[in-house]
Amino acid sequence: MFLKFFAVACAPVLVASATAENGKDFRHLLLAGGGLEVCSSFASDKCDDVDWIDKETMRTDRYLNISKKFRSKATSEAVWPSYREETRKKVVDALALIHDRINEDIVPERVFLREFTRRATQQLYNSLSDAEWNRIIDLLELPVPDAVREVVNLDESLKGESKAIFQRFLKMAQTVSESKQKPTIYFLTSASRNPYDAIDFYSSVFEQLGANAHWLPLDSAVVKAQRENRCDELAEVQQEVLGTYERDRVHRERYKEQVEFCKDTAAAAEMISSADGLFFNGGDQNLTRSTFLKPNNEPSDILKMIIANVQQKEIVVGGTSAGTAVMTSKPMISNGTTAQAIKEGAIASEPPPFGCHLDTTCPPNVGPDSLTYHPLGGLSLFHFATLDTHFSERGRHGRLLRLAAATSTPLSIGIDEKTALAVNLETGAFDVHGERGVFFVENAQSTDSAVAGTFHYLVAGASGVISPFGLQTAEFAESDDVVQTQPTTNFLTDRGLIDSMRILCGERNQVSLLNKSYRLVAQRGESSRVQAAGGECQIVNGSIGIAYQPEEKL
Repeated sequence: MFLKFFAVACAPVLVASATAENGKDFRHLLLAGGGLEVCSSFASDKCDDVDWIDKETMRTDRYLNISKKFRSKATSEAVWPSYREETRKKVVDALALIHDRINEDIVPERVFLREFTRRATQQLYNSLSDAEWNRIIDLLELPVPDAVREVVNLDESLKGESKAIFQRFLKMAQTVSESKQKPTIYFLTSASRNPYDAIDFYSSVFEQLGANAHWLPLDSAVVKAQRENRCDELAEVQQEVLGTYERDRVHRERYKEQVEFCKDTAAAAEMISSADGLFFNGGDQNLTRSTFLKPNNEPSDILKMIIANVQQKEIVVGGTSAGTAVMTSKPMISNGTTAQAIKEGAIASEPPPFGCHLDTTCPPNVGPDSLTYHPLGGLSLFHFATLDTHFSERGRHGRLLRLAAATSTPLSIGIDEKTALAVNLETGAFDVHGERGVFFVENAQSTDSAVAGTFHYLVAGASGVISPFGLQTAEFAESDDVVQTQPTTNFLTDRGLIDSMRILCGERNQVSLLNKSYRLVAQRGESSRVQAAGGECQIVNGSIGIAYQPEEKL
């Protein structure tokens, strides 16, 4: 039954080679798939050399105070719900145990995490939801010294793909900067539960690349504070909206800056009007969505201004991870795994908090792995397709196929980590940058326990043209760069499909994989085109199907 459904759903679509046309060089959007990692004082493991890091003047870690005073605050009954009382008491004991073992009041977060995940407290750690763990860290965290910042060193990065993607965005911003020596880039941290942690990172990245970089302090907590005239109570609003605690104590100067921004209702428009580029960070796309869309789903005046400026080529926009997913005007994906999506389907619902099954905070009829989406889309800057990120690395092909089929979305796009898609919104012209590839899904169809469709996969260096109905033209890349990861056949949570698909560029025309109770078939047909690049197999007009078949004895 699955093979019959697979054959019908994967009818081929002809795609011609791309040709260069005038006007396609401009790119309005840069959509990165996440995983943009560069060397910094806070991420020394991403550095080729660390001798340049000065612990006295640079931020190298988050520090926690685990003295009795701070432990009592982090485990107070006032901040823990009564139904988690037993867990709260266990945390009290665990923190005391860790303090006695370390015999220090001030510890780096990474040391605290190492100690909490030892055998004596490992089970407790695994039982905490994301919200509960974050609450503990927030309330133990020491204030960040005003003069100590995270510093990026792009030249010492172990890999250059992330730097190249940021450089591509800077080049795009220069095209609208009206011959200014330095383009002006504003970045948002609206997708983060802690809006202050990534400020120094993005400032340092864009400044090193030669831009005038500024933080745009707009997020969903600010929007609510402005609406309710509570800018002076921003810390309380952050706790309500973002689930963050005492950011006014930990990030004093940045907090004051955001409060002043909150009180100046004209500030955001002034910043955007002076920007050549606007960059959205990763995290939670729903937080960014609620920053720019009202509860009735009407776009805010700021979003209308951004859309107009993009259309008039007065500003370019980039994003990574959640900052990419939120760009779509099609159904916006917000949560879910391939396994649960194939088995359960897609649910138009608010996404569940991470680890919600541990503290009973999941929305009704939604589990921690459920595929959830917003049917009315995100910021509507990208009108071609639904967007997904961290794509091949997390085996998200099945969840994207399921959502595309459930919502009758003609084209859906998944972007791998350390990879970006630069797009012209007028012509649909695009090019792929970075380390890995971009997955295009067309004509997705589904049954209760299976999904299938036509797919294309292009790697960095490829280019082409898309429309809202699919891939129109494609030029393959001729890259020699090989992805340096151990091959796998796990297609539910890893690169199993992409790794196994390499054989389609050889004599084989089909790959069949089994993972737990799931079966995947990918194949090329008479209308397919394939070309190897850097150890990967690029393909146009391939067919894919994934089915949940628990009756099979694997």
